[in-house]
Amino acid sequence: MSNGREPRVAVIGATGIVGGQIVDLIVEREFPCAELRLFATEGGALDSVEAGGRTHSVARLEAADELAQFDIAFLAVPETSASALVEQNPETVMIDLSAVGRAPGAAVLAAPGITARERLQELRARRLFAAPHPAAQVMATVLRALDVTAGFVGATVIVGASAGGRERVSALFNQTADLLNARLDPDEDAPQLAFNLFMPAGAAAIAGAIGAQVAALAGDAIAAAVQIVQAPVFHGGAVALAAPANGRDTADWVVRMRSAPGILFIEGEDPAGFVDAVGQETVIVRMTRNASGATFWCVYDAARVAALAALWIAESVWFALS
Repeated sequence: MSNGREPRVAVIGATGIVGGQIVDLIVEREFPCAELRLFATEGGALDSVEAGGRTHSVARLEAADELAQFDIAFLAVPETSASALVEQNPETVMIDLSAVGRAPGAAVLAAPGITARERLQELRARRLFAAPHPAAQVMATVLRALDVTAGFVGATVIVGASAGGRERVSALFNQTADLLNARLDPDEDAPQLAFNLFMPAGAAAIAGAIGAQVAALAGDAIAAAVQIVQAPVFHGGAVALAAPANGRDTADWVVRMRSAPGILFIEGEDPAGFVDAVGQETVIVRMTRNASGATFWCVYDAARVAALAALWIAESVWFALS
């Protein structure tokens, strides 16, 4: 597909949290681009982003078919916007990050350390790829490390405000300040974000999508029961995962976790929290063995995990055969 040349690359939704991370990684990793263009959709409020010590201008995407001139497009936009862009640009390699909230479909679901690069090469003609929900990628990474490909697992996924975009982060900041100053008066129809834990709107649908993505990535015979909780933190994510031993020796799991790629395995009593994971490219994991199996506390930078998966897909699809 590459024909030995560098691709023309577009990032749509570059002013958002995940889109901004994609731009950062393209610059940090010196991803070869013949051209890099950044676009905002109607909701984008900024006209530039900072990355690699430089200011990059952001244009407004006026029409979906503008992307026809690009070889690769990262879609860090809501699902409705992404669908229109995909439909209008069938010849462009699309990496759809809006797929995080739905079960696997037409797009090829892929993640580093889980999907073989050879598999992406085989499917490169499909041109439409999807990065999984960060929690699904984390769960699949742990299960693959344990060689668990079947059976029941349970998980509570804890998301920060950044999962709802910049507006949700700003709302949490404002509510926190108002609460500390005893002046919070939230709308009756809106949940209190500050100093509160709750199941966000659409949690059941997202939980079902994560479970389906875990099965697609780690093994069709895995049955994952997932619950979503929103925490009053700005960035990051966590998964509390429980896996039964089913006759396996969990001592072997410790050995496997120590050498698992993409995982920073914490042994001992050192704490592992959201703030420890922000900016990290690996997942921080602590394991507690028990009579029925083991539980895993996994913390990660959700936006960075999603952006890394998207960039890895682009690298694998475009450059593998150059």
